[in-house]
Amino acid sequence: METNNSRKIAFEILKKVFKNKSFSNILLNDVSKMQITEKFKNLIFAIVHGTITNQILLDQVSRKLIDVKKTNINVQILLWMSIYQIRFLKTIPQYAIVNESVIIAKSINHKFSGLMNACLKKVINSEEELFDFSMFDEERRICIENSFPKSLFNLIKKGYGIGIAKKVAIDSNEKPVISFRVNTLKTNAEDFYINNQETYELEKTTIKDCLISKKAIVKSPSYVNGEITIQDPASILVSNVLNPSKDTNVLDMCSAPGGKLTHLSMLMENTGHITAYEISENKIKLIKENIERLGCTNIDLKCGDATLINQKEFFDHILLDAPCSGFGVLKRKPEIKINNIEVNSIKAIVDIQEKLLDTAYFNLKTNGTIVYSTCTINPDENQNQIKKFISKYKNIEIVEENQLFGYEMNTDGFYICKMMKK
Repeated sequence: METNNSRKIAFEILKKVFKNKSFSNILLNDVSKMQITEKFKNLIFAIVHGTITNQILLDQVSRKLIDVKKTNINVQILLWMSIYQIRFLKTIPQYAIVNESVIIAKSINHKFSGLMNACLKKVINSEEELFDFSMFDEERRICIENSFPKSLFNLIKKGYGIGIAKKVAIDSNEKPVISFRVNTLKTNAEDFYINNQETYELEKTTIKDCLISKKAIVKSPSYVNGEITIQDPASILVSNVLNPSKDTNVLDMCSAPGGKLTHLSMLMENTGHITAYEISENKIKLIKENIERLGCTNIDLKCGDATLINQKEFFDHILLDAPCSGFGVLKRKPEIKINNIEVNSIKAIVDIQEKLLDTAYFNLKTNGTIVYSTCTINPDENQNQIKKFISKYKNIEIVEENQLFGYEMNTDGFYICKMMKK
């Protein structure tokens, strides 16, 4: 039976995510190539993504049903995904969820089938009571209900205040929009909107050349032939803010996956010269594919460490989209919620960002501009990093600075700071 099989596939993926810290997007990519109907692919996607996104909540509910210290981890994972379906996938008959979860429990060990059956019956009969956490203080309740790590909540609260921390936590479970950038090297944004509005149920945004689609557009002819590329509105804003002049020398220090890089090329109308660096060799192929698909001809792509760039005061414009903790992309990468935030690893990232900023300063012309951006919500990687930078280099002046938290327009969370070297 295909539904049973799809739940088994979802269970195998979730085991890899929770036990081996694998990334669900890579595993789900393999699912999209499977010879099963779209309906069941969608069910796998929903269960996997939904269970990871809501894991903290599902775990708290399951703790009311089992002793986690004495329960096999595979059984806990199966319980999370089963509770998720009962609570959030209301169109699926409850008996089907219970029956198929019991069959999977039996495959782990036949003695677990009775436990699974009893737990899920209790969830069905006492759902509201089990999902009630009103007995906790407000912050803890918000974190549990939105499956938001308390450590991350505290970090945002300390940096930006309790009001913003609450909004970010609640927003983290929103379904991200399908947004894309119209590639004006190949078509015109207004024409594209008029010609495709009905097919993809398009909506305009306040961001130049950025549209939102209600329907999947990633495998469409327009995507394949390079008229559009999938990109978050906040990410599109980054290159718009740098706004490089035509016929100039531009440096993109950390280029993968190539969305901002190809956007710079588009804004320059394929004039001038862009030097693009990417340290990770296995990402180079993807960047090259994007460059070719979008018809960008003014880019020189290099695989190398951007902290070693040595072209003193050569570049008119520099984009430093720095490596970061990624707390702004929780809606797209829910694994960030379940992987413990390690202070040491953030400190290492902050050190790399600082080195990259030093290199950017050295390579930027006088009167040149730089945009420093991250997809995170963390003052140490954003505002505090830039405060340190401008106190070190007295001739650097902030032109504009913007922190997006993601809830404003259902985008990713982003920090964008444009500076000028006087």
